[in-house]
Amino acid sequence: MRRLLIVLAGVLAVAAMAVPAALADSPHYIKGPSVTVSGNSLTVSFKAAGLGNTTTSADFSLEGTADVTSQCYTKTGNPVNGVPKHETVNVDLTQTFDVRNGSVTGAITVSPLSTLTCTGNQHVVIQDVSYDLVLSGPGLPDVPLSG
Repeated sequence: MRRLLIVLAGVLAVAAMAVPAALADSPHYIKGPSVTVSGNSLTVSFKAAGLGNTTTSADFSLEGTADVTSQCYTKTGNPVNGVPKHETVNVDLTQTFDVRNGSVTGAITVSPLSTLTCTGNQHVVIQDVSYDLVLSGPGLPDVPLSG
């Protein structure tokens, strides 16, 4: 009986080594996505997990529009005479990120946000921005971002 148990235990051990470990892929966001506007750029930041341990990279896409109002300012911070520029920027970006241990930390940046060009020492200041964007990633639900 003892010999039978030892043989059975050995067979089970060999069988367990032959079956690959199950990988639980359950893609989800654990941080964000969040949107920030800084300078003449809009950035969507996120952290996703559950992408699987065999995946080495993942493509994330950001699509939609951003309505921007911008104006030129002097280096002393005064607005230049003239009417602010209103424009709609079409966003269609895809970036590839490295996957480590089934997770990705990433940021997709729309830059420049305004196409306004200023002369001399003037610089572009974003006065107002509203956006309707969608972030999508592999196996993740599409996330609408509005603001």
